[in-house]
Amino acid sequence: MMLISCTKKAPELMEIAQASLDQNQEDQAIDNLNYLLEKYPNDSLASLAQYKLATIYKSWKNDPKNLLEALNKTVNKYPDTPQAIQAKKEIQAFQDWIINNAETLRKRKMTTESIENLIYLVKKFPEHELASKAQYIIGDIYMNDLRDFEKALSEYRVVLNKYNGSKEEALAQFMIGYIYANVIKDFDLARKEYQIFLDKFPKHELHPSVKFEIDYLGKDINEIPSLKHITS
Repeated sequence: MMLISCTKKAPELMEIAQASLDQNQEDQAIDNLNYLLEKYPNDSLASLAQYKLATIYKSWKNDPKNLLEALNKTVNKYPDTPQAIQAKKEIQAFQDWIINNAETLRKRKMTTESIENLIYLVKKFPEHELASKAQYIIGDIYMNDLRDFEKALSEYRVVLNKYNGSKEEALAQFMIGYIYANVIKDFDLARKEYQIFLDKFPKHELHPSVKFEIDYLGKDINEIPSLKHITS
């Protein structure tokens, strides 16, 4: 493909790249777009080619690292173009996109890709307001999708250690107690973690639920007066 591309002009390279995308050959499309940018950096199609690379990394590759790099190049190399204006908007909403994309990937059962997107956000933007949410979702994926409870505990504890004061801190503390109580069945550790929740978050909406869990840790449903009617 590259040998063929060497004889092509910018418009032809754009057409070849689009044809490759239509056939789900993203890597070939990327190669031709990069070649266009290398050979014709000042062509009127260059800004479009650079932005098209971003769309491939966004919509085909689910690759936030290369997406952000392509968006920044669009803005820096081709300012005042329509593509640069759009790229600026996408950069401003970049962290929100990662969260939404991770959730979409999760629904499509692309669990590894979903976690990779969230890890990128946490590592690249540790101070961003969505970093704590991304970290919490990682724990949630290990808990509910992968059923890896030890890993889930580990990821929830990262929320406690790194994002103290965030909305997700209370949720992570609750989930740690929940896993010990209802999955691992270590009621002593469950009681300890739940008590931490009660002491630290006395006004949280989950406070009554945690109090209920502590009161009936390890008991059969028939031993819980308020629930006994369910089995009767």
